[in-house]
Amino acid sequence: MSDAAIIETRRVAKRFGRFDAVEDLNLQVPEGSVFALIGPNGAGKTTTIRLLMNILRPDHGDISVLGTPSTRIGPDDLQHIGYVSESQRLPEGLTLAQYFDYLRKLYTAWDRGLEKSLCDQFELPPSRKIKHLSHGMRMKTLLVGALSFHPKLLVLDEPLSGLDTMVRDEVVSGLLQQAADTTILISSHELSEIETFTTHVAFMQGGRLLLQEAIDDLRLRFREVVVTLSAAKEPAQPLPVEWLLPEWQGHRLRFIASNYDDTLQEQLTARFGAVRVECEPMPLRAIANALMQSRKRAQDPQR
Repeated sequence: MSDAAIIETRRVAKRFGRFDAVEDLNLQVPEGSVFALIGPNGAGKTTTIRLLMNILRPDHGDISVLGTPSTRIGPDDLQHIGYVSESQRLPEGLTLAQYFDYLRKLYTAWDRGLEKSLCDQFELPPSRKIKHLSHGMRMKTLLVGALSFHPKLLVLDEPLSGLDTMVRDEVVSGLLQQAADTTILISSHELSEIETFTTHVAFMQGGRLLLQEAIDDLRLRFREVVVTLSAAKEPAQPLPVEWLLPEWQGHRLRFIASNYDDTLQEQLTARFGAVRVECEPMPLRAIANALMQSRKRAQDPQR
């Protein structure tokens, strides 16, 4: 396992009956990164996180978290790992004050000052019972519990799901202010929200990892391309596989360049003659959609 990775998996697989939830997963999360695990529903993201947290055990493969095999994660390791899940249950009968008093006894590095600061920032009422909290307030409560002991690793499984825009902004703001020295692994469908602070991204689909890299590198190599030709002309030879989702519209060819560089104009000129080329950068959501559609098309060429 790599010394530079705070999380690393090697050929990890998990099957439920005949369904392969995760296949041949090789993931590396660099220390100090904000690492986004993205993909459609059923991609294997939540299963992956549960494997990392030793909630589930892999059928085969190796997982290292903070230098410890995931299957041996114990109370000492959990002193350094914060975990928040959309489906996480809270003790309904306790007030917030009682809940945080309970958590303080579990973590030797618990910071009461940080706890109070976060509760004030999130406007969490200490006397209110958890069963009376809204979904947004529950997620804020979980985040306070996961940040107040200064974890080395914070794992967030869909923490923004179901939150309105204002609450999402509050959660993201609190996260960025208080977790500057923490490695964050976040799984989320809210790609426009997490793109603003993510440093690395991994894309999963159908239980498989399709890519993982620094988000700046990903943005550099993906472009939406429109090529205008002098006449309607579809090529006799296949287009490069790196040109995703090609579509002909009369004189125009549209595609997603998945390996863009400065030689693209030369490639197009050599293939089609004199052409006009427009290239536009793509947000993370558009890149993810292109990857999903491209894989579906590869599996079903009639689409």
